[in-house]
Amino acid sequence: MNNKNYSIVKLSNGENIICNVINNSDNSIEIESPLKLETHGKLTSKGIAESLSLVRWMQPFCDYDKFTINKNTVIINVPVSIGLGKYYEFILKKLNGLDIIGPSDEELKEIEMEQKKEQRRKQQELLELESGEITIH
Repeated sequence: MNNKNYSIVKLSNGENIICNVINNSDNSIEIESPLKLETHGKLTSKGIAESLSLVRWMQPFCDYDKFTINKNTVIINVPVSIGLGKYYEFILKKLNGLDIIGPSDEELKEIEMEQKKEQRRKQQELLELESGEITIH
């Protein structure tokens, strides 16, 4: 996928999907390679830990990879974080049989560094807002 316009789309039936948005018109959203987001809670010694799974959304039931969703069924459509985008790409490769081994340690470190960088940027923005350096009108 050359176009990295990854989004999470929350549907009115409660499903959350991650996908590449091809076209976003007034009445519909055209997407490709959708995967359903599923969270699973697990009780650990430190409390409940949640994990995320990305599973096929429509592909087990049809051979299509591109879908058009009526905007009447969309509650929210937001861009994904850098880390989730990388994880989505990894799962797509794995599902397509292109990457059986998994990400290398170097790739995992790169994803982690990008997530930390994004978190620091967001924290800096919050600090600037709290200090009054940024004015919102």
